[in-house]
Amino acid sequence: MSWGHATSTDLTHWEQQPVAFLARGYPSNITEMYFTGSAVADVNNTSGFGTDGVTPLVAMYTSDYPQAQTLPNGKRIQASQQSQSIAYSLDQGMTWTTYDVENPVIQNPPAPYQNQYQNFRDPHVFWHEQTRKWIVVTTLAALHKLLIWTSHDLKDWTLASEFGPHNGVGGAWECPGLFPLPLNGDESNMKWVMVVGLNPDGPPDTVGSGTQYFVGTFNGTAFTPDANTVYPGNQTSNWMDWGPDFYAAAGYNGLPDKDHVQIGWMNNWQYGGNIPTYPWRSAMSIPRHLSLKTIGQKATLVQQPTEKWRAITGQHTRLHSWKSVAEGKTPLGSVGKAMEINLSFSGSESTASGFGIIVRATSNLSELTRIGYNFSSSELFVDRRQSGNVSFDTTFASQYHAPLTANSDGQVNLRIFVDWSSVEVFGGEGETTMTAQIFPSDNATYAQLFSLGGPTTDVHLNIRELSSVWT
Repeated sequence: MSWGHATSTDLTHWEQQPVAFLARGYPSNITEMYFTGSAVADVNNTSGFGTDGVTPLVAMYTSDYPQAQTLPNGKRIQASQQSQSIAYSLDQGMTWTTYDVENPVIQNPPAPYQNQYQNFRDPHVFWHEQTRKWIVVTTLAALHKLLIWTSHDLKDWTLASEFGPHNGVGGAWECPGLFPLPLNGDESNMKWVMVVGLNPDGPPDTVGSGTQYFVGTFNGTAFTPDANTVYPGNQTSNWMDWGPDFYAAAGYNGLPDKDHVQIGWMNNWQYGGNIPTYPWRSAMSIPRHLSLKTIGQKATLVQQPTEKWRAITGQHTRLHSWKSVAEGKTPLGSVGKAMEINLSFSGSESTASGFGIIVRATSNLSELTRIGYNFSSSELFVDRRQSGNVSFDTTFASQYHAPLTANSDGQVNLRIFVDWSSVEVFGGEGETTMTAQIFPSDNATYAQLFSLGGPTTDVHLNIRELSSVWT
């Protein structure tokens, strides 16, 4: 495993760059692989890596060692050991130098967890201004624990506290994140959010990986979750995304607290190595702006897509409004393979049992993906059972559900992004999201509305064609 690299000035248009960290010894004699990590700008040059006034970027990552060895610096490594290492860049991340004189900087799990050296990974590093220290969160994946460490220079680390296990514990804990957000936009009322991947045992209806979160406080050494964000008996979780294909979410360091942005790996470990794509497998989600809002008397993570949509919106826009959409299907014709859809309808006056839109359908409807709303259960759903190629995994052809209530005006609002091989749905204000891969045929460009069990009222539809984000 290596670190790929792509750059963007607007989180919309991307340029592929050379591999940032190539597995050491690749391809014939790999001695170190580069697993998940994060990066910071060391603006105060606490690490001493900066020269001639250049601010160093410092990446912290998991070194995964497939074989026992003694490193050139004399450190002894066990077979399949995972440790935390750093590297630095003096050219804005275009090239990197690994800190081989002292790597790994956190070699072993602390007592009494020394036997967890094969499941000790995924450092999330950030600067904590209040204590003037660097913080890193790592996982003890098999124990469903997070370890919080502090440092003055990114090189020497001291264990500060532990967190977990809580809520979802049916699989390994991976890819943590810890960041502050103002509650309801009030920067005098800051909360902290802990995000952690779970593999397997993701959201209900899914098989494989998912991402949960906790809301609480952080004092520079310990994270304390709010009581209403932890559930007795670990029976449920706060899901960041209710679909099957949003995992390993990572945030961008250096942004203002109110502008926190994360991006996720749009795949699932259940079938990630088998999806029918070549020469790559999987993609990244739309970058998401995160905020915290009180919904149902609870601090809730709200997500909104944060790309510059006007820059990639095509000339073709379809606007439709209906006082009532009759029971059955309403054809919309061929709408393309990549689009943004805004769909709203009455959740209080409609007599239908369900309503939604079919996308990426063939003209004969042999392939289609349904995105809709169940009025009786107040649930958003994505149904990919007929979405195209579903043969590569027995669990892929499934339907997924997520809770979503109508707003104070009784309307249900869905913002949907459809791409060549994915759908991402933002429900309500963004308090409910669902991400799912699909693999339809190239000629699956048709769309339809559907209303089940009766008519749906006050329907508004806007479809905008999207162009490529790659430069």
